[in-house]
Amino acid sequence: MNETIRPNPDKLLARLKLEEVKKSRGSFRIFFGMCPGVGKTYSMLGAAKEQHKLGKNIVAGVVETHGRIETDKMLEGLTVIPKKRIPYREKILLELDIDKILELRPDIVLIDELAHTNVPGSRHSKRYQDVIEILDAGISVYTTLNVQHVESRADIVQQITGVQVRETVPDSLWDLADQIELIDLSPQELIKRLKEGKVYLGDKATKAEENFFKEAFLIALRELSLRFTAEKVDHDLQGHLSVRQNTGPWNINERLMVAVSHSPHSAKLIRAARRMAFNLEAPWIAVHIDNGIRLNQFDQTTLIQNLNLARELGAELISIYDSDIVSALNSVALEKNVTQIILGRPETKTFKTLLDKLIQKTHFVDIHVIGQEKDSADLKKKRKSTLPAAILSNGPAPYFYTLYFLFLVTLISYFLNPYIGYRAVGFLYLMSVIVVGFRSTMGPILFAAVSGALIWDYTFIPPLFTLNITEAEDRMMCLSFILVGILSGFLARKTKTKERLLILREKKTSALFNLLKDFSTAMSKKAICDLTEKSILDLIGAQVKILLAIENKSITRKTTNAGDISDKEFALALWSFDNKKPAGWSTQTLSQSRCLSIPLIVPGKILGILLFYPDLKKILSLEEENLLNSICLQLANALEHLLLQEQNKDIQLFEESEKLHQTLLNSVSHEMRIPLTSIMGTASALQDTKIQNNPEKIKLLNIELMESSERLNRVIENILDMNRLNSGLLTLKKEWVEAADLAQSVLSQIKTKNHKINIDEKIPGIYLNCDERLFEHALMNLLLNAISYSEENTTITVEIEKYDQKIFYRVLDEGKGIPEDKLALIFDKFYRLPGSPTGGIGLGLSIVKGIIEAHNGSVYAQNRVDRQGAAFTIELPWVEPPINLGEV
Repeated sequence: MNETIRPNPDKLLARLKLEEVKKSRGSFRIFFGMCPGVGKTYSMLGAAKEQHKLGKNIVAGVVETHGRIETDKMLEGLTVIPKKRIPYREKILLELDIDKILELRPDIVLIDELAHTNVPGSRHSKRYQDVIEILDAGISVYTTLNVQHVESRADIVQQITGVQVRETVPDSLWDLADQIELIDLSPQELIKRLKEGKVYLGDKATKAEENFFKEAFLIALRELSLRFTAEKVDHDLQGHLSVRQNTGPWNINERLMVAVSHSPHSAKLIRAARRMAFNLEAPWIAVHIDNGIRLNQFDQTTLIQNLNLARELGAELISIYDSDIVSALNSVALEKNVTQIILGRPETKTFKTLLDKLIQKTHFVDIHVIGQEKDSADLKKKRKSTLPAAILSNGPAPYFYTLYFLFLVTLISYFLNPYIGYRAVGFLYLMSVIVVGFRSTMGPILFAAVSGALIWDYTFIPPLFTLNITEAEDRMMCLSFILVGILSGFLARKTKTKERLLILREKKTSALFNLLKDFSTAMSKKAICDLTEKSILDLIGAQVKILLAIENKSITRKTTNAGDISDKEFALALWSFDNKKPAGWSTQTLSQSRCLSIPLIVPGKILGILLFYPDLKKILSLEEENLLNSICLQLANALEHLLLQEQNKDIQLFEESEKLHQTLLNSVSHEMRIPLTSIMGTASALQDTKIQNNPEKIKLLNIELMESSERLNRVIENILDMNRLNSGLLTLKKEWVEAADLAQSVLSQIKTKNHKINIDEKIPGIYLNCDERLFEHALMNLLLNAISYSEENTTITVEIEKYDQKIFYRVLDEGKGIPEDKLALIFDKFYRLPGSPTGGIGLGLSIVKGIIEAHNGSVYAQNRVDRQGAAFTIELPWVEPPINLGEV
């Protein structure tokens, strides 16, 4: 009969959150296979057809048929969304149109090849990110995926086939899947399909058969896909079992658990469990239960060695705090769906009691008891201090304090005795034993119970000042006092132990929470590593050094805090990096090293090495070791998160660069083509003999030729100036220039018959120190911009004034003005207002901004308040000119 227990609250909450998320999004169905050609797309279309018959609105977002006739026929009758056209490097590429899907909001959308990388310029860099957005919008998705594209399996596939897989999806995506359908096919049948041209066509099929589609490879990939699917199903089952209320594991698959303690014989148990798990091809767990007993240095070292051995042999390591060993083992067995438990048989009489309790609690679990040799005399000598340490409580001090406390209780009782009686005084001594139980270990508790009874008898029970007790009732009370005192003290001690374990757990949880919170705000690798070093120093009292990886190929010699390490330490770190295993102090590899090397590993890569320098005067406790491993795991995750952010920024920068490149190419080619066409047409016309004999026409053509050349020259100058501004190579050649003369010089270079340009100098004789050529270029761009956006026969005014230690140039036009929401954008590169007149590539105002900022000034745009039009203002710091400018 199954026993009813409370579900794990943390697992229950996580499960409920996952279910809540799934309710708010569309369903996600993955058609999974070992490689291309097994029929994933065909099966997906078949499932879609069935849903279509049931009245569901089905659309095909991306379906890659690869020219297969049978697959093409399956698409008939389904709505196919045209792919989005995205320009890339002078080509037009086709991608999933996510906006159209979100607009149509079908019931189910078919999206083939989940691991596909999108063209730069798409909304997301990966197709699976498109799928997540579609699911979040409440739309269901059918998709396909091969095992080689799963992040955690990509390295294994590369080892098998020698082919590097570049497109992967994270394993976390599987948690979103509501249904995974394995599309399986025998390797022989798949090779037959390949030869019949049902997988690839032409030369592609021949190359595939010579490389990827070898029978041995396909067999291995098939097993890999089957195992991965089984692991997913097992993971889902574990999720349900962790929150269900019935005990008793379901023996669907064997799962072993071995209990590990500080006993030297635990190593034998661990190896036995590893052999059994290997023979059964079953996963296995090594569990250690900290019940609060203090270990001496030998036992602590042995425990850590046992846990390291279990970790090296591939066990899932679990360490929990619980004073009840049987209850803890049962809880882990239920949570992990364990079918077999392996125990050692120690030389204690309490083992039979423990075994009986465990058998009663675990009804459907097989329990194996492994015999072990008796401890040698030398081993008993090394371990003998464990029990005395628990009783003596690290020396005589606790006994002295207990005796001092009983003396105070006796003093108080002496004054209260006349009022409450000697029998009531006994309860004061009983309470004192309970107080000792909360403060000390079993040795002082026993001492307090016996000493309290003797003091009570000697001082207060008649006849006084003797240990003789005449009344039978008093004898019984004194004996009961000793028994109740010991029991009460023991229970108080047990409560205190549980409290200490809870405090340790809370301390670890709080430390990790604070560290994660600090990681979330850290903006660089150095900041993250500095936080880690500080946390380990505060929590464990040890120094660490962190060496980061270089493109996942090697590690730097310099630490993150710019410190140096010795050749031996670097060699240790290199070994740990290459083998992805801990090494050095407290391990079986290079154990004589001064430090412990811990690899910082995330799925698919290693990000660096943490060198831990322990205090050699004390042993590292299990709690501290677990905390250190947890911090290293969080450090690796934080570094990976930062790395992904940097990669995302690089992708965004690349996409932005591609957009700018395309914009520049289109704009420049258009802007240069117009004057070039005009120049070529004018030059051709000048070769006409009829025109050569007409001086008036030659004059007009020469004017047109000059205007086209000037326009072309402005485009080239703008591009060159922008290049200099971006590269930081622009240098200023400053000289003193009169502000009005500079504006008049610019005005003389502008030829316009349709606009009137006025110069309004508020204060005559204003001088500024600037690069005359560059400043003229900036002012000319502002005036040309005003001409372009103003109606004919309107006035453009250039105001020049000085106040508040600043010089101002204002270019005022009488055009339509600038939309308020566009004022902050008009100085951006290649930005042009909607409805702008033809001509220009959107660089003029951006160049103005760069030139003026190089002069430590600023430029901004506003709409005029006195009338319609725009006002561009250049603001420069005023510098006192020399007294005699003529000598400058």
